[in-house]
Amino acid sequence: MKYLNEDQELMLASIKEFVRNEIEPRVLEEMEIGNKCPLDLFDRARELGISNMMLPEEYGGIGESMVMHVAVVEEFAKVNLALSIACPQNMIAAMMLRVGTPEQKEAYMDELVNKGAGFSFTEPCAGSDASGIQSTAVLDGDEWVINGQKTWISFMTASEWTLCSAKTEHGVSSFLLNTNSPGVTKSKPFHKLGMHGSDTGELFLDNVRVPKIALIGKEGKGLHNVLGVLDEARLAVAAAAVGLAQEALDKAVAYSKERVAFGRPIASFQGLQWYAAEMATKISAARALVYEAAQEYDAGLPFGVTSAKAKFFAANVAQEVTNKAVQMCGGMGLMDDFGMERFYRDAKVCSITEGTDEILKLVVARDVFA
Repeated sequence: MKYLNEDQELMLASIKEFVRNEIEPRVLEEMEIGNKCPLDLFDRARELGISNMMLPEEYGGIGESMVMHVAVVEEFAKVNLALSIACPQNMIAAMMLRVGTPEQKEAYMDELVNKGAGFSFTEPCAGSDASGIQSTAVLDGDEWVINGQKTWISFMTASEWTLCSAKTEHGVSSFLLNTNSPGVTKSKPFHKLGMHGSDTGELFLDNVRVPKIALIGKEGKGLHNVLGVLDEARLAVAAAAVGLAQEALDKAVAYSKERVAFGRPIASFQGLQWYAAEMATKISAARALVYEAAQEYDAGLPFGVTSAKAKFFAANVAQEVTNKAVQMCGGMGLMDDFGMERFYRDAKVCSITEGTDEILKLVVARDVFA
């Protein structure tokens, strides 16, 4: 099924060139083996309008659709999972447009558009249980004083700003803070199974002062802000899972056409053909769910449940597809310079980040039994 119009197809073609020509050559040595975060690629994505394409024109965007966004994410994920989730959309800026006051937009939008922002929700004792955070924010005159610890913060150095959750007198609230502020300490990056190239780590907040205006949305309504952004983030992960699964299938099929065993290409063996048929079918089904959620978003409809379905299903499809793709490629599938083992590792990340499979099943089950 065709999801993009002619203009979007042309835009996507140019983005594919950027991904293949400027990102892919740097993935293995720099991002996978070196585990370095390529900050200049974030600047390049903003320069090309990729990061802010869903924002209105008055804020430097082109007002593109979520359908276009998931198409872009899929292309990024074919070469690197981390950048596919972080580069193509400025979710915090989009949230600011939805819930920010005119004063906040005046104060922060230029910074968010030009420098981007990350998320600081998870804590050592609060992951899936978002309401269980222990960080606090206390109003002191015209400033909020924030204390606590945040973990699993992706791309700590890629942007100066982060949306941080903390408990206030009236519940969980959201604050926009600069990670270079006094009192903010960053840990060393984690060594992870997958999603290499993202300098994921922890933030320690010791009497960090932010102005009163940094409270985003209403006090005590921070979880509402978080969940709204999380639905979008889950959809991005779902699209990324589809992209890496598609690339794994394409690479495995190409290899099987060249690899000769028992006097003929292994692609001629029915066992591998059935593998590929199952993989292709499930990828198509996952992609259809992703675009269904994206179309709901663009239509202004509730899309959270469909996003949860898409993310849960696509992440599991990616794991199954990459597992079979490694098997199809045999020993070559284990080599880091071939790339297949990276897809295998990254696929597992998709079933954990932005909501575990178990949490997403709860989201869907509540809707089913409503």
